Formats: sequence, structure tokens, C-alpha cells
Amino acid sequence: MLTHLSITNYAIIEHLELKIEGGFTVITGETGAGKSILLGALSLILGQRSDTSVLNIKDKKCIIEGEFDIDQKLYIDFFEDNELDQEQPTIIRREINPKGKSRAFINDTPVSLSVLKELTSQLIDIHSQHQTLKIQENKFQINVVDAFAGISKLLFSYKEKYLSYVECKKQFKELTEVAKKSKADVDYISFQANEINTLQLKFGEKEKIEAELEIINNAEEIKSVLENSENLLINSDQNILSELKNITTLFERIKSCSSNYNLLYKRLQSLTIELEDITSEIENSNTDLNFNSENAAYLNERLSSIFSIEQKHNISSTKEILELLETLNSQLLETNSYEDRLKLLAKELEEQKTELFLLANKISKKRINNFKGLSAKIMNRVSQLGMEDASFQIKHKTLEEFTDTGIDEIKFLFSSNKGVAPLELNKAASGGELSRLMLTIKSILADNINLSSIIFDEIDTGVSGDIADKMAIIMKEMSSNMQVISITHLPQVAARGDNHFKIYKENLKDKTLTSVISLNKAERIEELAKMLSGEKMSVAAKENAKNLLEN
Repeated sequence: MLTHLSITNYAIIEHLELKIEGGFTVITGETGAGKSILLGALSLILGQRSDTSVLNIKDKKCIIEGEFDIDQKLYIDFFEDNELDQEQPTIIRREINPKGKSRAFINDTPVSLSVLKELTSQLIDIHSQHQTLKIQENKFQINVVDAFAGISKLLFSYKEKYLSYVECKKQFKELTEVAKKSKADVDYISFQANEINTLQLKFGEKEKIEAELEIINNAEEIKSVLENSENLLINSDQNILSELKNITTLFERIKSCSSNYNLLYKRLQSLTIELEDITSEIENSNTDLNFNSENAAYLNERLSSIFSIEQKHNISSTKEILELLETLNSQLLETNSYEDRLKLLAKELEEQKTELFLLANKISKKRINNFKGLSAKIMNRVSQLGMEDASFQIKHKTLEEFTDTGIDEIKFLFSSNKGVAPLELNKAASGGELSRLMLTIKSILADNINLSSIIFDEIDTGVSGDIADKMAIIMKEMSSNMQVISITHLPQVAARGDNHFKIYKENLKDKTLTSVISLNKAERIEELAKMLSGEKMSVAAKENAKNLLEN
């Protein structure tokens, strides 16, 4: 339960410390005194988003801190899963700095808002006035049935399988769309692949053809150069090779005269050998030179086919063409595999659907089996709240598709008058009746869920007199198992509290600030008297207040 609440720099609260006991606590105060502000601050440590608009002093940070006394055994998994220290009390803190940045802490360890909510949603429930309308929502109604039926573990197992089923359906749909598109493209991909395959292209072939055509296209010039070179080197009367050999012979005669002449001789020898080798290659090239015009036509035609493929696909080499072919073949192979993959996914989907249906059907039966007991309990409690002629039913419909809660559609039907057929809550219940019905349901939920604290924000709106007293009795009964805090304007409710806080506004140093005080017995009598008669208290009002408190 919540044992201590500290609020600093929030709205018109400068600083506030509130020590809260167990049992039934009531909070009273005039309209506009700051009760909603108190709840707003508390909602921050429950994970609600906020911004700098909540800051009282704009250049200082806002700090909300709550201390909770919890049964640590129930939360071992949560603290271990989130690598948090378990401490007693468990301290939850929220900070908003002047730049609007928010930070959350559990036992001084920073946590995300989602982690914060995961814990606090199990610790405390704030029932604000607008939440009474939630009773009209199907989701809330099915959660009420589930809590009463005690099927939380079954639902957890179902939701795990449901999420897996939804993901599998998504994958099947996406793969079907991809396969459909690929099938439409397969003819074009096959045509492209066949066009390249027909060429029977070899690695580096384009480059080799270009080199061959370069020789063929310059055939006459090449022939002329080779023949002239051969003549100059060996065939003319004073050929270069013969003259070089003569010079080498002359230097052979004087090589011993000096090291310089010897070096020149050796260089001439090397030059002669190199020139002989060059001459030999030129002779061979001239002999082997064969220009086939038909081969030139074939090479040009093949090069044109290669250029056509390159231009079509915006590439520029044999390597890129072969890589493209590999990609196209992979696409064809992948397209052919879609059918097999779809068959496997369809089988998996059907298996998951069967498992999910069995689990959903089991949940559905447990829900239906608890309709009668829940309806009877609700009828008994609303009867205590002055609706003796009311009738309550749970309407059920089996859905054709799975939802995250199963295959059930549940609707609460209600009538407050005898002989009038029950209708859906938004058509059948007034505001006061909804409040009483919501309190009834919350009291039943308190018996069936592991919640340590609940806060009612004027759940008694729209009722008065004896009914208000009966609502207070129910809240008092609830407080025997959990901490109950009620913000109220009704003296009948306020008188039932084990503890009584008064929230009020006061002007200090040209500022309006909200404060909270704990009332003793005498102060409670005075506060109740004001609630009964207004600011001008009569003796009768005080006596009435005293009787309310004592009885």
C-alpha cells in the first residue's frame, strides 16, 4: 500500500508531505482546493506523461515520490527481470526538469515509463470520475469477468499464443503478396536470364574481343610496321643488327684496355642479345600475322550483342553481366521457393489456429460458467445500494475471429426498474446509477485481484443520504483487505473514514498554494458540520456531525 507521498513544485503545490495509513482514508475539501492536483501528482509516479506546464516554479524541477509497503514475494520476478533491487519500503520517484525532461526511478534506479507502469498498475488503482464511463466499455466488462473467474494464467498463455498467431498471419500475408508480385515478374526475369544465357559468355570475353578487333582494325598499319622493322633490323644491306654486332666486335678488341671500355662492351653485348630477341619476335609476329575478315564480322556481331545487354542493364563489363545473370537466377530460384515456404507457413498457421481455438474455447467456458455467480453478486451489492428493483445480465456472443482477449464478446445489460428489460449500460443507467454499479464492481474486483490500494475520486457523485452511507459502508468493507482512499464531498462517506485529510488553499506571499492536513476528532466534527450546513455552522449541524462520526 501507499504509505508516504511527497510532492515538490507541482502546480500550486510548493511542497507537501503526506503519511497515509492503511484501512479507509477520506480526503475532503472545497471545490477547487486542489484535490484533482493531488491526484495529478500521484498519477505521475504511476507513469502518466507530463511536461513543464506542471512546474510551480519554472526554473526548478518537480519531484513526486511515493513509498509503498509491498509483499516482496509477489514481485520477485518483476525485480529480477528488470535488474532492480528489492527494498522495503519500495520507493518510486518521478522528476520533471525545467526543460521538460522526465526521469523515473524505482529504488533509486532509473527505469522507463513502461517499467514504471508495469509495477504501479499492480500496486494502486486511481478511479477518477471520467473512469466511471469505462464500465460501458466491452474491454472493461470482459476484464471484470476474467478477474472474477480467476483465469489470469490462462489468459497470459492465450495472449502469448495469440501474438505468435498474429505474427504468423502477418508473415503469411506479406509472403503471399511478395510471391504474387514475383510470379507476375517471373516471365520477364526468365526472358532476361535466357537472353544472357544464350550468349554463353565467358569471364573477360568482351575485353578479349575488343583487343582482337583492335588488331584487325589496324591490320595494314601493323603489317607495314612489322615488315619495315624486320627489313631495318636484318634484311637491308646495312641492317641494324649486323651493324650492332660489328660495333660489339670492335669493342671486344679494346675491352681490356680499361674498365670503362669493358663496361661498354658488356652493354653492347646485352643490347645485341636484346635486339636479337626483339628481331625474333618481330619475325614471328610477321609470319603468324593472319587477318580473317570473316572472324572480324563474327567478333563485331558478338561485341554488339554484349553491348546491347550492357546498355539495357546499365552495366559496363563481362563481370557485371555474369553477376547480373547470377542475381536473375537467384530471383527465379527464390520465386520457385515461395510456394514451398507458403505451404509450410500455412501448415504452421493452421496448427497455431487449432491450439489457439482450444485455449480460447477453454477460456470462454470458464467465463460463461462464472456469469451466474458474478451477476448474483452484483445484484446483491446494488440491492444494498438502494436499487432493489434492478436487474443485471451478461450477454454473450461467440466471435468468428480471434481477438487479444479470446473469442468472446461480452456486454453488461442493466435495468434499475422492475418490469423493464435490461439494456446496455449507456442506454439504461443514469450517472448516479453508474457510480453505484462501478463501486459494486470495484468492490468485487478487490476480492479477486492482487491490488493493495485503490483511490476513488468522488465515486459517490450523484448520490446522497442513505445511499451515500451505504456506498461508504462498502468502501469501508473493502478497506479490510486493501488500502482504500476516497476523495468525497459527502459527509456520510467522510464520517466512515479511519483517517481524514483535509485539502485546502491558502494565500502565502502573494501566492496561492495547496496544503493538506490530517484532522483529529474535533477537527473532523467541524469539517463534517461544514459539509452538512455550509460555512455558517449551526449547533444542530455540529451535533449531527458528531452523531455521524460516532455511529
